[in-house]
Amino acid sequence: MLAVRGPRSDAVEMLQSIRTMLSDSLKLDLSIGESKITNPRTESALFLGTLIRISRHVSSTIGKNHQRLRVVSQLRMLAPMNRIFKKLTTAGFMSAQYKSGIPKFI
Repeated sequence: MLAVRGPRSDAVEMLQSIRTMLSDSLKLDLSIGESKITNPRTESALFLGTLIRISRHVSSTIGKNHQRLRVVSQLRMLAPMNRIFKKLTTAGFMSAQYKSGIPKFI
């Protein structure tokens, strides 16, 4: 996983550079289906079984000079509950009747 803070064009350029370097130096192919560029504010990225996104929650805190400061854009890492539920029911560890108990995070 590679995180880029900046314009999408920089991320596309970096992905192409990494693809070229892996191909030329190590003779490896980067999977096009697995390599994608997302905006974590609007779409979650699934990485190593964890959903990663930017929180929309806005909170405030008190600064050094007792002024109020807004705290935004915190990284959230969530468990993909639907995916976990599906695996548990397929393996026979959970019954489909408990699906309504799964919390809705996204």
